[in-house]
Amino acid sequence: MFRLISILLLLSFFFVSMGQTRIIKDVPVADLKKRVEAASDTIFVVNFWATWCQPCVKEIPEFNKIPETYQQKPVKVIMANLDFPNQKESRVLPFLQNNTVTHEVIMVITPRGGDWINSMDDSWSGAIPATIIWHNGQKYFHEGETHYEEIRAWIDSTL
Repeated sequence: MFRLISILLLLSFFFVSMGQTRIIKDVPVADLKKRVEAASDTIFVVNFWATWCQPCVKEIPEFNKIPETYQQKPVKVIMANLDFPNQKESRVLPFLQNNTVTHEVIMVITPRGGDWINSMDDSWSGAIPATIIWHNGQKYFHEGETHYEEIRAWIDSTL
C-alpha cells in the first residue's frame, strides 16, 4: 500500500512539473468587489492585468514576491485578468503555462460599458495595469505600473 501511494505521489509531481493546465475561474466583477470589500482581517491586493499589456506582464514578478514577505500575515493577492473571455484557452492559459504567476488568477467578467471601472475606484481611467488594495473598508488605488517596494509600503500602511 505504501508503494502505491508513493508511486501516485511521484506521478502527481511529474504531471505538475510537466506544466499541467491551471484552472481559472470566471468571476463577475460585482462578485469580485463583494469578496474584497467584505469586512475581514485579510488584506486583498487585486491587480488588474492582461496578457497583451507589456507593463502588466513586466510587473507580475513584483507581485510574486509578496507571499514570502507576508507569510505570517493575512495578505491575499488576486491577479484579475482582463483579456476577452473567449481568449482564455488560446491566450491566458498558455501565458500562465509559460510564465510564473504564483497567485490566484481569475478572469474578470465585466458588463458592457465602463461603469464597472468607476465602481472599483472613481479615479480609475480604465487603463491597466491597475492595483487596488482593500482592507476593512479602506482602499488604496494605483493606476499604472508598480514595483514591489511600493506594493509593500501600501500593504504595510494597512497593517
